[in-house]
Amino acid sequence: MAIELTTDQARYIARMRAGWPDADVRVHQRGWGVIVEVRRMERTISLVAFDGDGGVRRDAPLRRAA
Repeated sequence: MAIELTTDQARYIARMRAGWPDADVRVHQRGWGVIVEVRRMERTISLVAFDGDGGVRRDAPLRRAA
């Protein structure tokens, strides 16, 4: 199943990318939508989930790993 991002979802990704311009942005497709992961130096620094209906599901901020 392919989903098309809404304008708000695309803007959210652009803001994430602007916050960490040197990081990798990875997208993982799921049956209910997609998970967008921002990684730098082999660590996940930001996660957000977008559902197929245009919603944004943001979890609690990730704590820094020890």
